[in-house]
Amino acid sequence: MSCLYLRRNVGELSALAVMFGGNVIWVNCCYKAKYTSVKNNLVKYHNVSEVSPYELLLTMTGYELIFIEIENSQSNGFKLLRIIKQRYPIVKIVVVYHELDSELAVVALRAGAEDILVASANRQKIDSCLSRLHTHKEEIVIGDDISQRERSILPALSIIDNDISAPLREEELAKACDFSATYFSRLFHTTMGVTLKQYIIQKRLDLACGLLSADHEKIASVATSAGFKDVSYFSRVFKKHIGCSPGKFRSNNYKES
Repeated sequence: MSCLYLRRNVGELSALAVMFGGNVIWVNCCYKAKYTSVKNNLVKYHNVSEVSPYELLLTMTGYELIFIEIENSQSNGFKLLRIIKQRYPIVKIVVVYHELDSELAVVALRAGAEDILVASANRQKIDSCLSRLHTHKEEIVIGDDISQRERSILPALSIIDNDISAPLREEELAKACDFSATYFSRLFHTTMGVTLKQYIIQKRLDLACGLLSADHEKIASVATSAGFKDVSYFSRVFKKHIGCSPGKFRSNNYKES
């Protein structure tokens, strides 16, 4: 999910508007409104229409770029995604998620999404996604092979989910799936849509955000609980992916609550 840099943002997004007939639509399928960096950045640089899930199909022409905001892989947003794809097969859809779990990438792929983005994604990651939509040509084949790939890495996903705070080494995860580290790395990336390192970091950040929102535990303790053994590294990674420091995230969360 990479490419473009946002210093070109206005020009690139204008080109994107031409590509999709000027129609970029945001659909919130969460139970309640949440802060979404992706949406804020898109609105800042592009004309985005926000449409309710119930009105979407009535307003579509089939040439839009649609961002569907969901909680996780269990969201009803995937049912809407499938209906859209059945009616308008060429429409481009990006799933914007708040909680990453082991099934999300596969569920999104099966439903027909072109890409997925974490709701807290920064501007560079958003541009990377938009660039990929612009250049992506290959057809995604959805079938039994995807289910087989998913099943083959389930032991690793289970270890990650159950022991996210522990050191998670690629060689050990590959061994749990009876694969070599090299093959496992390629298979994981193909199946999940992100590298193993990216997946683990996002899972740890999801946990850290929850801990920061839930209690007054020290930042260093949050870092350790989330699997970051170095608080300085945790702070750098958190700011890079979330857009602010852990302390700032906590204070902002308390202001909103």
